Amino acid sequence: MLSTIAQIRNNAAKMLSSTRQQELEQFLTPENVARQAVSLFTSSSQPIRALDLGSGSGILGAFLMQSAALGSSVTAVEQDSDLATLSEESLDEVCSNVTVINASIFDIFLDAEYDRVILNPPYRKISPMTISTSGGGVKVTNLYTAFLVTAVQSMREGGECVAIIPRSWMNGEYFKDFRQWLFGECSIDVLAVYDSRQDHFRDMNILQEIMLLKISKGPQHGKVTVYSEASPNAPLIEQPHDSADLSSLLVGRNRILRIHQEDHRLARFSTLDEVGLWVSTGKLVWFRNRDILHEDRAEHDFPLYWSDNQHGLSVDHPVVSDREQWVAPEAERRKVVLPPGSYVLVNRFSAKEQSRRIQASYLCSDVAFVADNKLNYIHAGTSRKTVPLDTKVAQGLTLWLSSTIIDQWYREISGSTQVNATDLRHLPSPPQSRLIQLSNRFSQLCNADQANIDTAIEEVLSWSRAS
Repeated sequence: MLSTIAQIRNNAAKMLSSTRQQELEQFLTPENVARQAVSLFTSSSQPIRALDLGSGSGILGAFLMQSAALGSSVTAVEQDSDLATLSEESLDEVCSNVTVINASIFDIFLDAEYDRVILNPPYRKISPMTISTSGGGVKVTNLYTAFLVTAVQSMREGGECVAIIPRSWMNGEYFKDFRQWLFGECSIDVLAVYDSRQDHFRDMNILQEIMLLKISKGPQHGKVTVYSEASPNAPLIEQPHDSADLSSLLVGRNRILRIHQEDHRLARFSTLDEVGLWVSTGKLVWFRNRDILHEDRAEHDFPLYWSDNQHGLSVDHPVVSDREQWVAPEAERRKVVLPPGSYVLVNRFSAKEQSRRIQASYLCSDVAFVADNKLNYIHAGTSRKTVPLDTKVAQGLTLWLSSTIIDQWYREISGSTQVNATDLRHLPSPPQSRLIQLSNRFSQLCNADQANIDTAIEEVLSWSRAS
C-alpha cells in the first residue's frame, strides 16, 4: 500500500506544470521525508483523529494513517481539485474514514478536535495579515506560518503536530510575533534541520533550508530534541541529535531560536547594541533612484558602495562593475547620504554554502557616501541618527565578525539567505576596548586566511586552543 501511495505522489510530481507549481508553491513531499515526519509522532494504541493541511497527493496523511489504530479518521484539506482527488485516492488505501475538503484553509473552519496534524504547506510570502485566535491576533507574513496557526488552532489540548517548513521562522523581525504566539501555545518538542538545501526535495527544485518541526498543544514539557544536520536518507532515530532546554536555545528579546546551545566562550559577552553599536540597512534602493546614478564621476557626486565593492576585509572604490559607482548631489535631498567616517559594511545576503555567512568589510571614507540597500552598515548611532565608529573599533569589529566562532553563531540562528540587521544586533560582541585591541592586528590580517584570523582573536581574548 505504501509503495502505491508513494507512486501516486511521484506521478503527481511529474504532472505538475511548472507555472502552476510556482503559482501555488506546490512542493509535494517525497517518500523519505514523509516517513521521517510521521516517525516523530507519539505512537498510540487508541483511535486518532488526524488532519492533513494542504495535503497535496495525500502522502503525509496516508503514511500517518497506515500505522493508526482501527477506528481512526483523517481529514485532508487541499485547494487544488486534481490534488484533492489524489489525496482521497491515497488515503482510501489505508483508512476507511476519510474526508477530503477541496478548499483553501482561509475559507473553512476547523474545530479544535484533532489528535494529530501533519502538513507540508506552501512557503510563499504574503502581505502581513492578522489571524484571530483564542489567544488574540497573531501577525503572519508567510503562507506557511498561516498554515501553522491554523494547525495549532485545530488541535485538541495535548494534540501533536509535525510540519515540514522553512527554517526562516526561527529568526528575524518578520516572524517575531509568530514565535511569541507559538511559544505561548505549544511545546517545542523536535527541531530537525536538514543539512543540505537540496537533498530533501530533489525532484521539486527547492533551494531552501527546510526542517521538520514537531510541536504539541500545551505548556512546554521536557527538553527539545535537536537534529542540527539531518539527512533525508536515513531514519531520524539513527542520526546524531542533542537534547536541550528551550530556554538555552532562545536569544534576545525577540526570542530567536537557535539549533545549538551557545558556545560558552560567548556567554560573557553583551550584544552589539548593548556595547554601543548599531546596525542599519543601506538607504539607497537602486531602482527608485536610477535617475541619479552615474557610471562616471561628475562634480560633487557621492561614492556609492555595493557588495561589489567589498574586497575581503576592506573595500575598494571605484571598481569595475556593471553597477554605477557614483550618485548625484540630489541624493542629499532624498536622505540617502551617510556622513564621512569609519563603518563596517555587511552584505545582507549569503548562502549557507559560503565559507562565511557574515561578509564584513571595513570602510573609512573621508567624504560623505551612499550605501546600497543590500548592505548593512554598523555605526555608533541609533535607528534615527548615523554616527561613524571610532576607526580602531571598526577595524576590530571587522575582524570579530570574520571569525569562525561568529560564523558558527550565525549559522545556528539563521535559516535564510538574508543577513538581517535585527539578527546582527543580537550578535555577541566583546567590549569596545577589546575591539580596539583587536584592531592592532587588522593591517596584517587583511589578506590572511581564516586560521590566522581565528588565532589572532584567540590571543587577544585569551582563549586557548583547547577551549
